[in-house]
Amino acid sequence: MLDRVKADLVIQEGLREPLITDITIDELGIQVISFSKGLWRHRKDLPNIIRRSARI
Repeated sequence: MLDRVKADLVIQEGLREPLITDITIDELGIQVISFSKGLWRHRKDLPNIIRRSARI
């Protein structure tokens, strides 16, 4: 398990992309490599690990 964060979820009908705040990103331990390419790693990942966001 990477991290757990207690958060409120709001679903907006017709929304195509998830929106999360910089505070939520930080609390989840996400380190963004590239927003436009959807590349990221978790703060507990080894430096050579790069993850890709799911495509919708």
